[in-house]
Order: sequence, then C-alpha cells, then structure tokens
Amino acid sequence: MATELTMPQMGYDMQEGTVVRWLKTEGSLVHMGEAVAEIETDKAVVEFESYGEGILIQILVAEGTTVPVGETIAIVGAESEAPVASTPYEPTPAVEAEPPVSTAIPLDPPAQPVSTNGEVVVEDAAPPAPEGRLFATPAARKIAEEQAIDLRQIDGTGPRGRITKDDVLSFASQPVETAAEAPVTPVIEDAPVHEAVPEPELESVATPEPMAAGAPPAPAAESVSEDELIPLSRMRQQIARVTVKSKSEKPHFYVNTDIDMTQVMTLRGQINQSLSDEGIRVTVNDLIVKACVMTLKKYPKFNSFYQENGIKTNDAINIGVAIAIEEGLIVPALLDCGDKSLRELATASKDLAERSANGALSNQEYAGGTFAISNLGMFGVTSFIAIIQPPQSAVLAVGAVAKRPVVGEDDQIKVAQIMTATISGDHRIVDGAEGAQFVNEVKRLLENPLSLLV
Repeated sequence: MATELTMPQMGYDMQEGTVVRWLKTEGSLVHMGEAVAEIETDKAVVEFESYGEGILIQILVAEGTTVPVGETIAIVGAESEAPVASTPYEPTPAVEAEPPVSTAIPLDPPAQPVSTNGEVVVEDAAPPAPEGRLFATPAARKIAEEQAIDLRQIDGTGPRGRITKDDVLSFASQPVETAAEAPVTPVIEDAPVHEAVPEPELESVATPEPMAAGAPPAPAAESVSEDELIPLSRMRQQIARVTVKSKSEKPHFYVNTDIDMTQVMTLRGQINQSLSDEGIRVTVNDLIVKACVMTLKKYPKFNSFYQENGIKTNDAINIGVAIAIEEGLIVPALLDCGDKSLRELATASKDLAERSANGALSNQEYAGGTFAISNLGMFGVTSFIAIIQPPQSAVLAVGAVAKRPVVGEDDQIKVAQIMTATISGDHRIVDGAEGAQFVNEVKRLLENPLSLLV
C-alpha cells in the first residue's frame, strides 16, 4: 500500500514549511529513514526523512513551494503501484498562499528623497519582484534586510541558484559599484539652467533662519524617519509565538543554586590534555550535559511532557542545547544521551553545532528534545532564567564560571570558580521541592566530577 509523505511539523507550533530541494527523483528507490527532501522551516533548513519504503511514485509539491503542515508532498509505494498513482494530481490550494509569505520579507528600502544643490530628486524604487519564490538561506535574508539589499540583484551560488550568506556579504562589499549606478548627478548636469534658480532662494531662506528658532522643521523630519516599523522575520515570528504560548500555558517556577566548579575545571583540563592528539575537546557545557543526563535518570519527571489526559514519560533522554545563530535562537537536541559517555557527548555536541550552522539538522534533532540547557556563560552572564521550550517541562539556565570569594568548611575565605544554575520547571508536573532536588543533584555531580566518568 502506498504511503503519503506529508509536510512534517518540525517544531512546536510550526504551521507551514517550504520544500527547498528534492533529494530524490520520481522512480528512485527510497529506504525507511532516508532523507528525500530539504524542508525550510521558520528557523532552519532540515532534511526530511521518509517514513515509507519503496519507489518514489510521485512528487506533488514543487521546489520552492510553501504548504501547510500535514499537506501531502509525495507518494512512496511498491513499484507495482506506480502506474495507478501516476495519474494527474490536482495541485493543492495551499500552494497559492506562497506569495504573502514571500512578500512579508522586506527586500527593498523605500524611495528616499535626495537633495543636491537645492533640487530634490526622488530615486526610483527597485523594479517589482519577478514571479516565483527567491531561493535564499535564512542568514542571507536577515543580512539583506539589515543592509537594505535587494536579493533580486544577487546571483546565488548555492544549490539550484540558492542565495547564500556569502553571496550577500560579497555583494555588500561592493559599495562603489552600487553608488555609481545612481543617476542623481547626471540629472543636475543636464539641467544647468535650473541650478541658478534655487540658489538665490536658498540664500533668501537662510537669512531669516535665526528669527525662526522656535520652528525647527528638520528635527521633525528626522523623528518621523526614526519611528520606523521593522517587519518581523519568519524566525522572530516563530520565537514570539512559542515563547508567549509557553509563558501563558506553563506555570513557570524557578530554583537556583551556586556550584563550585573548581575541581571539575581542573579535571576538564586534564581530560583535554589527554585527548588533544585525537582532536577531542570537552567543553564546560559537555560536563553540564553529562550531569543533567545522570540527574534526569534519577528524577525522570523533568524529562516528561504535560498532556491534557496525563503526563507523558519519555524513555529517551534528548538534551536540547540552545544555540544562537545569525537569524535568532534554535534548540537542537543531542539524541539518546542516556548511555553516552562524556567523550561521546563532546563529539556529538561539536557535530550538532556544526550542522546547525550549516542547516543540516534532521527532523528528530530539530524537534525531538525532551529537556533543554541554555548557557550564556560565554557572554559573561552570571545568572538568568530561561523560558521552557514546549512541549518540554524544564530547562536549566547556566551562567559563566567566575572566580568568587567563598567561605570554606574551615571558615577561611578562599577563591573558588563558581557557576550559578537555575532550573525553570512546569508547575503542572513538578513542584519547587523537586526543583531543589534536581539542581542539588546537578551540583553534587559537578562538585564531585569523578562521578561523571563512571
């Protein structure tokens, strides 16, 4: 029996996705779990893995087309089913919803008046966008928005002409060529007679200027231009939806503690020295991930989801790691961490970060987290609280490891490397006392770091 492959929901509250590229062609053999297409969501481009096996009978959605979640995009089945399914397929109405999505992304700056020698010349706006969707990475679109660059003027070097971040940066690094195209100067040179007219007017206007000190028109014009409404990017809209929904539906509570990281930092240095020949480097975050995995095994409620009919437990421990990218924030997951050693976690974490930057995450990595860690220590932040990523029930926020004076057990003041950790919990699933037990267990493991290696 044929299997319909539908647009997956690769993230909480995802409403639609765009087929960026098909990795398989009609008639190709498709295995279960094999990547068949690249899908662009509000936050990243991820590979879509087939949940059917057989022949790719028919592709129903063309590259560059945006369709809602749940819409059938292809059909996979046995070779004998191909003739039946190859009959003409009516296109879905959802495809027509593409133009509003693309037009919501500003590509052109508004026409601005340019004053030269008394004349005001309004530069013509860029020509209207051609039909069809522009292929550009989220990073390319963000840079283009910030620098008011028209993506239609750029030739993409990515797959199938896709515009990449490097394409936009290369285009932006050529300001001389862009300025030379402006026809402002020739307009004035072609009309020398008009140059003499505004000059005396400007002089006459300039004479009474000191008397009109109470009516400054120029600052008023500047204030209008400052009150600009900047459209939200697709990623920022998604972040807004998810965070507002989380805070409105999940009753957050917070518990924090200070952790003495002195011993674990020493152990980390020794581990990295021994693994230097293999190119493996254990980060502070890897140690925190390991401590959280061990703690989640002891307190599994923090690894569960709240549902209307009960609490859904998760056997797998998938640790979401908050990663800041140019377009915003994503929380891809380190999958199946339960049995991974510290060394394996370090390797997997590095690989996940690299593929997140390149937009090569799988659906499960993108949306399969069961618990999350947010680390702002690299920015010098000592402590903060994080918003829970739905449908998860908790997130651990950690700050920088910094030297602070502490009072030891012998009542002597000493300098220690301290890190503040704060757990945000969903009060529908766990209580404050359980939150205290969780952070104290993380504290115990990190302050006795040899336990992380057992």
